[in-house]
Amino acid sequence: MNEFFIKTYNYLVDHIETAMKGIDKNTVTNCLELLNKGKTNKRVIVDGAGRSLQSVLLLTNELDNAYGIRVNQVSNANLRPLRSGDIFIVNSRSGSGKSYESAMFAKKKGLDVIFITGNEKLKDDFENVILVKANSNRDVKCAPLGTEFEQASAVFCSCVGYAYGESEMTKAYDLYSSVAVEGMRSNLNNLKREEKIIDNFISLITELLDPQNESVVYFKGVGSNEIIARVIAIRYGHLNKEGKKDLNVVYEGHWKSRKKNDLAILMSGSGETDQILKYAHQAGDIGMNLFTITSFKDSSLARRNKWYRNYAGNLIIEGRPEMLSYYNKSIHNIEEKFFPQFELNTYVTLDALLAAIAKENDITEDDMKKTHRDKELE
Repeated sequence: MNEFFIKTYNYLVDHIETAMKGIDKNTVTNCLELLNKGKTNKRVIVDGAGRSLQSVLLLTNELDNAYGIRVNQVSNANLRPLRSGDIFIVNSRSGSGKSYESAMFAKKKGLDVIFITGNEKLKDDFENVILVKANSNRDVKCAPLGTEFEQASAVFCSCVGYAYGESEMTKAYDLYSSVAVEGMRSNLNNLKREEKIIDNFISLITELLDPQNESVVYFKGVGSNEIIARVIAIRYGHLNKEGKKDLNVVYEGHWKSRKKNDLAILMSGSGETDQILKYAHQAGDIGMNLFTITSFKDSSLARRNKWYRNYAGNLIIEGRPEMLSYYNKSIHNIEEKFFPQFELNTYVTLDALLAAIAKENDITEDDMKKTHRDKELE
């Protein structure tokens, strides 16, 4: 199996575990209590840029869907202006620029601010700062462009979202912090049995890195998997070496523009979500290459697509306990909520695969920085 992939996967999970242990528990408790007090009449507004924004959406997805707390992104301020007493959550590693300015504005407007960041200086400005510490032994080949913070904050947000509403929220947060890391390590053991499928994935992406190849890559998911699809698409879109390598990724939307030989990467923990099954049929019918990611080899998504000529396989990623669609829960009247282990495992797996692909194609962090969004646009 690709040794660098294994090395990177372990590196990322090790940092997540260290970062989670380093987060101040008293601040976590304060944030959970703040959210709990506001569940009846307060709105939650979130802010961030790029993958950091997607990471914090894993928290709001749980608050919004499972508990009915109204959550809005700051970009929709024209729909719901900031209101004194509401809660403002921002996720930004640097804690600077527009995210900082928005948080200061929210504070002045009387909102309670929760700032998730790697910038310790923000403790001077805000009461509730979740400090996600940087890796003191950073390996840029394993984690280009701030991957470590983005992943650790995603795990933190998932654990807070899942612990919210429990009778002992801080205790539940501690439990799920351990569960998340243990689940990631277990997933790697499973991935070691998926060597052929992983090699297929690396080959698919490597082939599309040819600047002369006009095929497009679509990452698709629904619900919480849609968040992960956006997270992954953002980073894979940075796979570029000027004049030599370039991956044409669609961030979101544009599905109607799909064409033959494009690549659809579909994510569904259960493999039973109706909309994802429709995406699979739409991809196969038009002659796209199709790669699926589920927790179950016997799921509809994994089984039904084998007859497609351009089906590249199904990667099994652990994390979903039952072959039931959480996204379709209103249809099936499913009361149980699922901890997003599949989503977190997928996040780490695909980031580790990206690092392996970049290494094999001599794409460095400096190369990827050249395709990163200008700070002025964040």
